[in-house]
Amino acid sequence: MQPKTSLRRIAKGTVVQFGFVLGAILIIYSSFFDWQSRDHWGVLSAYTLLTILSTFTPVRLSNTILTVNNAVIFSGILLFGTSVGVWCAVIEALIISSLTRVNVIKAAVNIGQLVMTIWTVGFLKDWIVSINAISPILADLFLAVVYWLVNLILCGLGISYFYNKGWIETVKEMAKGFTSTYLLLMVLAGVGSRLVESHGLLTLIPMMIAFITISYVFHQYYSNVQKLQQKVEEIKTFNHRFLTTMAASIDARDHYTSGHSQRVAHWAREIAKAIGLSSEKVEEVYFGGILHDIGKIGIEDRILNKKGKLTPEEYDQIKQHTVIGYDIILQAGMFHELLPAIRSHHERMDGKGYPDGLKGEDIPLMARILAISDAFDAMVADRPYRKGLPVEDALQEIRRGAGTQFDSELAQHFIRVVNQLSREELEKIIQQDGHETKQLQEVID
Repeated sequence: MQPKTSLRRIAKGTVVQFGFVLGAILIIYSSFFDWQSRDHWGVLSAYTLLTILSTFTPVRLSNTILTVNNAVIFSGILLFGTSVGVWCAVIEALIISSLTRVNVIKAAVNIGQLVMTIWTVGFLKDWIVSINAISPILADLFLAVVYWLVNLILCGLGISYFYNKGWIETVKEMAKGFTSTYLLLMVLAGVGSRLVESHGLLTLIPMMIAFITISYVFHQYYSNVQKLQQKVEEIKTFNHRFLTTMAASIDARDHYTSGHSQRVAHWAREIAKAIGLSSEKVEEVYFGGILHDIGKIGIEDRILNKKGKLTPEEYDQIKQHTVIGYDIILQAGMFHELLPAIRSHHERMDGKGYPDGLKGEDIPLMARILAISDAFDAMVADRPYRKGLPVEDALQEIRRGAGTQFDSELAQHFIRVVNQLSREELEKIIQQDGHETKQLQEVID
């Protein structure tokens, strides 16, 4: 496999370092002969200035930075042809490279991919004009997409080579980052070009103002979006800490189940991942595990920590923790997505569970997941009055209960998850004792 990888990288390097540069040299050389001097020195100066200004006023998106210079170059191609676009790009790239001291090879490759993009668009533009088959507006839209696509492919190839990344993955990442904004700017460039075509070169001045204004507006918008995303992350972090602390306070009251909620949440999350739930749903299932026993807050300590066997009346009180927890979260007006986990995690597939006697698919998926992870942890965890079951025996109980107590398909996924772990990894999870729980127990004791 290694020789193939090396050969592929050599081929990619040949295309990027020699193909791009050689292509650019040929295109620039041919531009000397295509150059028409009338009025174009003024046009070239104006567009070069506009391109440099747009480079130093980038549009800052949520996960990348997008300069408007490609939109400016695109409008130059539409109005004055390939040569203006090529020379504008070359002069701008040389000036920027000298100011920023970019690596010579990278600068040459960057010029190469940009010039090749411009030539491709210019060639297609001349061909469309010659056949006169579609309207100027449709032609501009088509060329905008071509510019974006060719630039994306060539730029992605260059980045993937220099940073030793996969080409397809790089292109996908770039496309996901700013496609809609990029195309919008290119379309606006096409509209601006038609205005210049109708009203003369003086329209370049309002075009320049428009591009800078657009850049500023996008910058402000995405800056606000970024701040909002940061706030959302802060809230999620707070919620995580809050829920974990609540779970720890519950476990701390029950001296026999220290760290139980976090272990249940861990196994529930692994099941959710195994069945292919989205990351959002996986997170919900995890938090459901954290809070599934919150209703034990309403159970008396003498019952919760009783060392002997519970009486039928005491067991009935213990079973009320599902309803108590449900009511607490319902009245709190938050974490409503966790209600099924809290109320129904002791339901059974055969309808013999509690509190509602739900059966089969009527039991929410989150609750079916937690029923397995809760039962497994209860079986393997040590108690003062008994040693925890060996993992193999606990898994056998899960198999035995599949279809009656547990969801058969989920049980199979869980068994597969556990069997993939080493003995050391299993012991580490089973013996996990939440740090918050220990601290709270010390306070209570």
